[in-house]
Amino acid sequence: MAELRWTWVDDVDTSWREALARAFDPAALVPVAGLRPRGIAGRSCGLLAAPPSVPFGVFVKTFAHGSLHARVRHRRGASGAAVEFDNAVRLHQMGLPMPRPLALADECGLWGCAKSHYLMEHIAGAKPLGECLAAAGLPGSPAFDALALAAARLLVDLAAKGVWHRDVNGGNVLVAPDNAGRLRRLYVVDARHVEFGRLPGAPALEQMLTALAGSLLADGVSDRRVLALASAVPDAAAEHGGGSMRLVSPETTLLLGRRLAAHLVAREVRKGKRPAEALDVFSRRYAGPGDAANYRDRRFARSRYGRKVEAAERRIVEGMLPGLRLRGPVLDAPCGTGRFLPIFAAFSREIVAADTSAEMLALARQESVPAGWPIAYVMADVRRLPVEDGRFELAFAMRLLHRVRGREERLDVLKELARVSRRWVLFSFYDRRSWRGLRDRLRGRYAGETPEVIEAEVARAGMRVERFHPVGWRGRQTLVLCSKSDVPPQGPPREG
Repeated sequence: MAELRWTWVDDVDTSWREALARAFDPAALVPVAGLRPRGIAGRSCGLLAAPPSVPFGVFVKTFAHGSLHARVRHRRGASGAAVEFDNAVRLHQMGLPMPRPLALADECGLWGCAKSHYLMEHIAGAKPLGECLAAAGLPGSPAFDALALAAARLLVDLAAKGVWHRDVNGGNVLVAPDNAGRLRRLYVVDARHVEFGRLPGAPALEQMLTALAGSLLADGVSDRRVLALASAVPDAAAEHGGGSMRLVSPETTLLLGRRLAAHLVAREVRKGKRPAEALDVFSRRYAGPGDAANYRDRRFARSRYGRKVEAAERRIVEGMLPGLRLRGPVLDAPCGTGRFLPIFAAFSREIVAADTSAEMLALARQESVPAGWPIAYVMADVRRLPVEDGRFELAFAMRLLHRVRGREERLDVLKELARVSRRWVLFSFYDRRSWRGLRDRLRGRYAGETPEVIEAEVARAGMRVERFHPVGWRGRQTLVLCSKSDVPPQGPPREG
């Protein structure tokens, strides 16, 4: 092994230094249970079997300096290992909750430093914040509220002391057990992404809260939990006397977090770390400039068949709405270019149009703003809508689920529509038993699903089917009117 050059933190006891230097062996690090080994940019980690004289475990993060550029950066003191070590020491001296930094050990050879090992105190039993939030019960329970407030206090404390952690996420915040075994004390790790004095308190808090919300949503933590966490920040800021930090909006944080989550998921899909789902692929088809206008002009306006289909769909929706006796807000997600917004405007005083494409929303806004319709536009994924439970009387999703072959992904959409609706859900799918469905099957294409499959999935989502309505005789595109299972049936008569 190459010679080790040690840089110790000043408050590390001399006897600990000698014991750790004798016991340290980079080849004998033990993987930490529940922690995935990292190979990104040559970084790895492990647990050192500390000698008995050291009263805590020692966690080691290793940085490899394989390239000439990396070795030059290390010689200048600008390597990732040196930056993280220096930042961690500074945060610990500021009294912020960081795992205690101990030392930086550089492997020095003939051609410079090949590796650097950052030693810190191991927080035994610590779990990522995202995992703990998912297991802490529902918002409103004592366990969840205490954990959310602790996370909010951590972010407020960082911002109040001029610290901006650019990579706060569900894995970089650890929750450790207290003396009673309850998960309470929080630690922030990965100090390489910390900047001091770069942003004032309120902007730094907003940036960190958005980054945390986005990572939690991307990892599958529910909107309700993330909103509850964001709602705890103003209270934590008030405890700190945080002035403008109290003005952070939980709803805005959730919306920005949803956008960031979509970006993070898309990036993981591109890198092959996450399988691409059908709706991710579908949304990218209309992400570029001109894609939405091309869809509007070519899909329904130019061909005789397209105009006929659009007229039939509009006629069916217009015929259904009077029987629903709408008195509350309506959600159109995805709204596309706003084909159905004029219809909803005649029945509801409040409409929310949601779509993942900014181009689609812009075209929908152009059509509706001159007419003065009561419509709010939100960029959001229908699988992760930034609204509270039971917000809408009707949730509408046209020409979406026929793109989804996977039943679990389709079920995710149905569950989200059921969550945000307090009464009605209206969506469409492809009926594989239609004439065009038969043609697609003969050509080896995806032909859709049967009404029996859709009805079973609707039941799993907590709803019941009130009516199937094909667009045209034995039409492939079929509308399904559903009601919530916990609401007594009062809808129009059911049809097969």
